[in-house]
Amino acid sequence: MSLYQISCPGRVLFREDELASLARLEGGFELSRRLYCALETGHEGVHCVIAQGVSGTEEIPPWNMWIRWPEGDEYGPGREMLRLEDCPANFLTGTVQEEGCHLPMGHWGRHGYEFGPPLTDSDVMPEWLFRRFG
Repeated sequence: MSLYQISCPGRVLFREDELASLARLEGGFELSRRLYCALETGHEGVHCVIAQGVSGTEEIPPWNMWIRWPEGDEYGPGREMLRLEDCPANFLTGTVQEEGCHLPMGHWGRHGYEFGPPLTDSDVMPEWLFRRFG
């Protein structure tokens, strides 16, 4: 989830009803009214970002609720919140430093782990959230 623009400049602003819907999910993120697209700058197709992480149950593993929207429709009817499968790509597979892509399956552009180091301390994923992706 990107609270700060580190890739695509596309952003989405959540309505009150959307924030209320996300807050009802058994999740892990502190909700933010504004999020930036998680894809690489210049990508094709719709913008997307994780809106909320869902902790899952004994039967259902943790999953992500995404929001995606077409260019120029960040406030309009073309927006949708949905569950998307994660990209299966991993970096340094089989090592203690293994890192997943953390973008949706079939995403455009580079994998999430190819974007380079965080820009500031505020871009670093909190430890509790890091464990969720581990």
